Amino acid sequence: MYSEKSIQEFLDDLSSSNSIPGGGSAAALSGALNAAVISFIANLTIDKEKYKEVEAEAKEILAESEELKKEMLLMIDQDSRILSDILDSYKAGDKNKVKTVCQDAVEFSMDMTKKAVRLMRLSLEISEIGNRMLASDFEVAAYIGDAAVSSAIANVKINLKSLDNQEYKENIKNEYLKLKKESSRLKAEIIELAN
Repeated sequence: MYSEKSIQEFLDDLSSSNSIPGGGSAAALSGALNAAVISFIANLTIDKEKYKEVEAEAKEILAESEELKKEMLLMIDQDSRILSDILDSYKAGDKNKVKTVCQDAVEFSMDMTKKAVRLMRLSLEISEIGNRMLASDFEVAAYIGDAAVSSAIANVKINLKSLDNQEYKENIKNEYLKLKKESSRLKAEIIELAN
């Protein structure tokens, strides 16, 4: 499991000629990084006299960002398993199996997208109340978080191409476009707050 390996090991595996891990795992890592930056800001806001009034809120944000960090770390490995299933089904030439695993991949990547957008909301929340000495880190959270959202959506889009159900495809597209729009808006708000 990558959650138990070094960053170096993950990056070496990702940059190798192996097919796994792939971009979906990188998207999950981006989400985990965003969660870690949110936690960092929260931890450096808690127990500060100047931010006593917002301490309870900062603790709530911290608890949620830590939970999402764990979930995103697990998704690094989950994405690798899904990618392995997709590659195996293509090699086997089983079109029905390809559609099944690609639909699973769409659902998985949509879940990742929603988690990444939730992290963007938390990024805004901590930026509104957090330690102003960390304003540049508000921006870091915004940029990494929005990248996680866009990267997860890229994986939704590629797997949708293998599916035939037009109504399903249209519904998923509408959903991810709304999520992307929300993430872009949150990013802009956070950057404005940081400056």
